[in-house]
Amino acid sequence: MKLRFIGLAVFIAIFIISVNGFASDSPESKQGKDSEVLYFEIDTPEAADDVITEHLRDIFPIISESDIRRVISGKEVKAFPSNTADTSGGNIVSEIYKVSFEVPKNFLADTAKILWELNIPEFKSRIYQLFEGRKIYIDTWPNVVGTINDKTYTGNFQAYKIRNWPFYKDPDPKKSHLAPTKPGPGNPLGLFVVHYDENSLRYFHGSNKNHLLYTERRSLSHGCVRNDNDNIEKMKQFIIKRVVKSEDLSSWLGSKKTVIYEFQEIDKFPVRIIYKTYDIDFDENGYYITMFDDIYKYADRSRIDPVRDVDSLVIVGDYENVKAEFNSKVKQHGIPDDALNMIIDYVLNNATRYEKLYINDLKQKFML
Repeated sequence: MKLRFIGLAVFIAIFIISVNGFASDSPESKQGKDSEVLYFEIDTPEAADDVITEHLRDIFPIISESDIRRVISGKEVKAFPSNTADTSGGNIVSEIYKVSFEVPKNFLADTAKILWELNIPEFKSRIYQLFEGRKIYIDTWPNVVGTINDKTYTGNFQAYKIRNWPFYKDPDPKKSHLAPTKPGPGNPLGLFVVHYDENSLRYFHGSNKNHLLYTERRSLSHGCVRNDNDNIEKMKQFIIKRVVKSEDLSSWLGSKKTVIYEFQEIDKFPVRIIYKTYDIDFDENGYYITMFDDIYKYADRSRIDPVRDVDSLVIVGDYENVKAEFNSKVKQHGIPDDALNMIIDYVLNNATRYEKLYINDLKQKFML
C-alpha cells in the first residue's frame, strides 16, 4: 500500500471548522467543538479507515472507539488522476485518492491534561480531557477496586509517579517472606503503574487476571485500582507522548525495562476517587438512572474512614440525593412532583443493580 500522509506541519490545506456530536462532559455541551481538517493520499481507498484509526491512536492513544467511528463517518474520499512513468518511458494514467477527515482540536493538543475519575461502587473510571477551560469526556473504563477489608479510598489526588514493568510485593503481612514477583505478563500489577496516593499503597495498574475486569462484582483487590491491560497500555502511551513534557520518555515505548519516573509539577494531572451508589446520565436512548451496590456499607456513614476518605465524595443513593440530582440534571422533565416521588421510590426499592432504567420507560410504566 502506497501512502502519502500529510502531517500537521505540511497540510495541503488547513482550516478551522465547527463540528457537532463529539463526546463531551454533558448532553448540554456537545455543540460547537472546533476541528481541523487533515488530509492524506492513498492508492487504495478501502484502506482509508485503517489509516485514520492508526493516526488517531498515535496522536491520542486513549481516544475512544466511538470517537474514532465519528471521525471516520465524516471522512471524504476523492479520486484524482496520477501519471506514473513505466519501464519503457511511457506514462501510465492511474488514480490516487485524497482522504480528508475532521479531527477535534483537543485531540491535536501537543500537551494534554486529563482528569482520571473513578467511581468505586460503579467499578468504572471516566477519562476527561481538560482543554481550553472545558472538561471533555473521552472514555469509560472498567476497573477492579478494593475489598471491604482493603478499601480503595476516596479523595482528590494528583498522579505523581509512573512505573514501567514493575516488581510486585504482596502487601499481606502473612506473605512478607515471599520474594517479589518479577516483571512480566504474570505480574499482578501488569506492565504499567500510575501512582496517585502518596499516603497509601493505592494506584492504577494493569492485571494478570484480565477476565476479572468483566465480572459483575469487582471489589477484589488489596485497595489498588486494576485496569484492563489494553487500557493501561493506552494510558502509558498517552502519558509518554502527550502528558510528560519535563523529560523525553519515548524510550519507554515498547520497553521491558523496569524504570520509575517521578513527575515534575508540570506533568502531574488530577485524579478524583468518588463513592457514589447511583448515576443519572444520558445516552442515545435518553436519560436514565442506575443504582449500584453499596459495597462498603457507607449508608452507615460511621463506616467512612475519617482519616483516609473525603466524606463529601461519598454520595449514597437515598431519596433526597436522587431526587435533587434528577431535578438538576433532567431539565423540563414535565413529571409532576407526586409522580416523580413514585418513580424514585420504585427505583430505590426495585431496580436491579447496574441496570439502566430509562426515564421514558418509567414514565410509561406509571402512565405519565
